Amino acid sequence: MIYRLAKKIHKKSLLKILLLLAISFVAAHYAFGSRAYLTLASFFAAAIANATAVGGGFLFMPLFIYVYKLAPVVALKLSIATQAFGMTSGALSWGRKYIDIKAFSVASVASIIGVWFASFVWVVPSSYIKPLFALTSLGVFIALVLEIKYKESGTEGSFSFSHSHSTWLFIVVAFIGGLMTGWTAIGVGEVVALYLLFIYRLKVDVAIATGVAVLAVSSIAGFLFHTILGGIPWYLLAFTVPGVILGGRFGAKLAIYLEGRVPVSNREDAVPASPLKLFFAAVILLDCLAILLSETITKSV
Repeated sequence: MIYRLAKKIHKKSLLKILLLLAISFVAAHYAFGSRAYLTLASFFAAAIANATAVGGGFLFMPLFIYVYKLAPVVALKLSIATQAFGMTSGALSWGRKYIDIKAFSVASVASIIGVWFASFVWVVPSSYIKPLFALTSLGVFIALVLEIKYKESGTEGSFSFSHSHSTWLFIVVAFIGGLMTGWTAIGVGEVVALYLLFIYRLKVDVAIATGVAVLAVSSIAGFLFHTILGGIPWYLLAFTVPGVILGGRFGAKLAIYLEGRVPVSNREDAVPASPLKLFFAAVILLDCLAILLSETITKSV
């Protein structure tokens, strides 16, 4: 009985978010016209990003570059700024129950340093951003496939900070993830989640929630860095923020709900593939192929 009541309350909270988004979208459409669709796209991008630990940049970068005709570097700034709000919303919705605080603390410091290097020291030329994003997307696609194929063991692991090789490698991986996030707006969330899954054997939901939280603080740092550097299109950020705040909450709740529906089994190979991750992996692969094809055609003309 308690379980059924909790399930009803959970469904009501999801419906409230969707209803609030619908009302906001209708009002924004009459007030701002076609830019209101940016809010809707931001909602879905943030929802998927916070349910899988992959940055919303997977959708924002192509959207801003090809639909809104922004320069790649401007699209990057807007993507990171938008993620700062959306991933934070999702991380707060996941809550401390799912986030591994020790792993989050270690990875966040390393990742923020990586974002700083990408923003101020190892700055890539604007012409490199699109192909680099495509290659990173391909890497994330492969990582998602590995995660989908991954089977949880019967024993649950835990993260511990020590001077072991696995801990130092985790720091290096988080730093590289921060670099990729600073260059492409995606990367650190998924690599952190995968490392915690494969090396430390954390549960899938804990690994994803921790990855979301690390990407959130990394995006906040990137947002502050690019505020100092300048060039963020604030007039578009005003439309993306409402969508990602609602989408972030929805995505986290959706992932918790879907995870709760996974049947419990003692078999080591009984973890089913998430339909959400399968769909998301396909979208990321299409993203990657579309950008690589576009770059090839542009260079051949």
